Amino acid sequence: MATDVEERAGREIGARRWWAPAVSATVDLLFPPRCAACGAECESRAGEAMFCSTCDEELAVGEETRCLRCANVCSMSDSTGTDCVNCRGTKLLFEEARTIGAYQGELRRAVLKAKQSSHEALAAALGQRLAEAIELSPFEEPPEVVVAVPMHWLKRAWRGTNPAETAAETAARRLQLPMANGALRCVRRLKRQATLTPIERRKNVRGAFRVSRRARVAGRRVLLVDDVMTTGATAHEGSRALLEAGAAAVLIATLARSSPDV
Repeated sequence: MATDVEERAGREIGARRWWAPAVSATVDLLFPPRCAACGAECESRAGEAMFCSTCDEELAVGEETRCLRCANVCSMSDSTGTDCVNCRGTKLLFEEARTIGAYQGELRRAVLKAKQSSHEALAAALGQRLAEAIELSPFEEPPEVVVAVPMHWLKRAWRGTNPAETAAETAARRLQLPMANGALRCVRRLKRQATLTPIERRKNVRGAFRVSRRARVAGRRVLLVDDVMTTGATAHEGSRALLEAGAAAVLIATLARSSPDV
């Protein structure tokens, strides 16, 4: 027999079920949802990236055939193997990689905009889209925990946000995976990778990452998330640190994929 407390709780739950949709509709009417990319009014879609129809199409997961190992565009024949002409014979410490699409056009503009602290909602929406890309092309063996590529604390303080971390948190929620915040640390200030040659990029990040002593990555398959991958140097070094800390494997997911140089 239900107690008075249980009956009261049941009535409250029933009431919430009745008025919650009405409150949500009223809030949407007074404060219409806005597209995270362009700011236009759009429909609110629970659990989906907050984009208007135009941006939703422009920032859709790319339909190009991509290598499952390095996420570069490749031929159909290469896509069925374990590598492609871009990464064949290249030592990569991560097993597989996924991305939303090429670092160009609207996706490039969105990724650059998401680096600003005033546009964290865009980074979150791109994280949703990244999770969609992973759902459309699942890893051979799924990840067990999500980790974001970190910034040095001074850069993080100056910028006010880390888009890789914001995107990783959103992707983790959609994929129903635990997020290991602070698991990976950047131990020194780095030069901007975009200004360096491929060789300089590798030197720039070599030994730059450390795994926190409290991080629980040992024996687990880690999904490492970043905003852009170009040469793969950052992904490679992040993977090195995680593997040295005992991770079973590292998988990469980036908002965009640049240059064919791995």
